[in-house]
Amino acid sequence: MTELTIILQNEIGTDLGQRSKIEEIFQNIDSNTSKVTMDFANTEFMGRSFAQEYLNQKHIASFEVEEKNVPYEIQKMFDTIITLNNKK
Repeated sequence: MTELTIILQNEIGTDLGQRSKIEEIFQNIDSNTSKVTMDFANTEFMGRSFAQEYLNQKHIASFEVEEKNVPYEIQKMFDTIITLNNKK
């Protein structure tokens, strides 16, 4: 089993808006991977649909997913979506 770090700025850019991009990243992770670290360094924007898809992909992933260098506004978006999902 291997560990992988994905620097989102390098893969997508600083504007995380298209949910299909994060879905594609998750789908392309090798099945032998045991842990993925998503590095949000220098992220300037994340759309709500991207955040929702990220959390969905994280939930169904067959490997551990953790985040690092998450800007305050991005974390706030994640927290809001998690809170709304828990109310359903």
